[in-house]
Amino acid sequence: MSLMLDRKHTTMMLLVVFFATFMDGLDGSIVTVALPDIGADFGVDTATASWTTIIYMMILAGTLVLFARIAADTGVRKVMAAGLSIFTIGSLACGLASSYEILIAARAVQAVGAGMMAAAGPMCCTEHLPPQKLGFGLSVVTIGASLGFAIGPAIGGIIVDYTTWHWIFLINVPLGAVVAPIILKAIPASRKEADNPPIDYRGAAVLFAAIALITFAVETLSYSGQRLMSAVTGIAGIALLVLFARLEGATEHPLLKVSLFRRFDFVSIFICLMLVNMTFMGILYLFPFFGEICMGMSSTEVGAYMFISALITAILGMPFAKWSDRVGRKWFCVASGLFLVIALVLLAAFTENMNRAILLAVMSAMGISWACVGGPMASRLVEHAGDERDMASSLTNEGYYTGGTIGLALCAMLFTVFSKTDGIDIQDVSASAFENGFAPAMAIMAVLALVVVILSAVVKDDE
Repeated sequence: MSLMLDRKHTTMMLLVVFFATFMDGLDGSIVTVALPDIGADFGVDTATASWTTIIYMMILAGTLVLFARIAADTGVRKVMAAGLSIFTIGSLACGLASSYEILIAARAVQAVGAGMMAAAGPMCCTEHLPPQKLGFGLSVVTIGASLGFAIGPAIGGIIVDYTTWHWIFLINVPLGAVVAPIILKAIPASRKEADNPPIDYRGAAVLFAAIALITFAVETLSYSGQRLMSAVTGIAGIALLVLFARLEGATEHPLLKVSLFRRFDFVSIFICLMLVNMTFMGILYLFPFFGEICMGMSSTEVGAYMFISALITAILGMPFAKWSDRVGRKWFCVASGLFLVIALVLLAAFTENMNRAILLAVMSAMGISWACVGGPMASRLVEHAGDERDMASSLTNEGYYTGGTIGLALCAMLFTVFSKTDGIDIQDVSASAFENGFAPAMAIMAVLALVVVILSAVVKDDE
């Protein structure tokens, strides 16, 4: 049974949830602008450096459903507080990492905590807010994550230029230490039944393995000597997804009700959420390299341009969410895809002749696109889920992070194939080689964004 809060406690809860999801999103992207420095520091190529972000996104995507189920059973407050604590410990380990292998392991720990926060955040809204405030509440959660995601490169650029990349992780430590105990007061306890059904850990393990194998398969396609392994792991990952669906369908207490994915409208919206983040991650991953290698920009300047999209999202996100609660969400979702198409087409078409004015248009289009995702598209998924509102609210983040994981791996693969930079250290990639990989990668991502437009237009708003 949900607990409806008064205005003061609702504000406190949403502020804390906003902060937690902001930190989650921030660390999903702050690394992107530091990848050239991390790669150069540890002597790895562009594709290998991408695993600093891929491992984070992959573990998030693979654990979200499990943590959503744990939060539903034990209460979102405990999961959120534990998640922020683990996230803070992982951040400290990342900042102190002395080798690339240690950094990747620490990012995995950090991602576990982030997965707990990402699962619990939306459930705070569905559990403690009335239906008429759901769109606004979910916009606070998703705008917190997306704002952190978008502002990360700007903060990271300043940190990298004036200190070292280690501090992009260490800044989380004092913030997390302060906020984690506050969560226990700001988020109310949940009224849960004493006898909770068992958690399907077998299904969770199969789902995580499927996502990991598919991500590995996509990313390693760029290496000519590993394509047989890529094919094998890709097939194995798809087989595990099928196995997961069968296991969940036959389990009395499933981790995820696969019946949700038998509905065309629900699946279409979920695919849109995935594709939006696939394309966003493609831009966020490659743009810092493009700015530094092809345009001679500093990390701070790259981050400043990426901050433009964050600022627009922050200004428009909540008004769009409230507007969509009143007039319907369909055309906001269509607009999200259209503005993404515009941004990606501009990047692909003007790769060789890029200037600051075009970059401003690109980042503005991205900001408008993401403002249309936070409230409208996330709420649309929930409203098409029937009685499974809590699960659907967490699946919004599953869509973001699964899409982001696969999108980043796909973009890394496309870039490496077209630029022919397999095994070449980042500092040795020429501007012309980078442009050869960047333009086709952005063009392919534009096609994926067009699918968002089509699917969003086809699915009607739930009456």
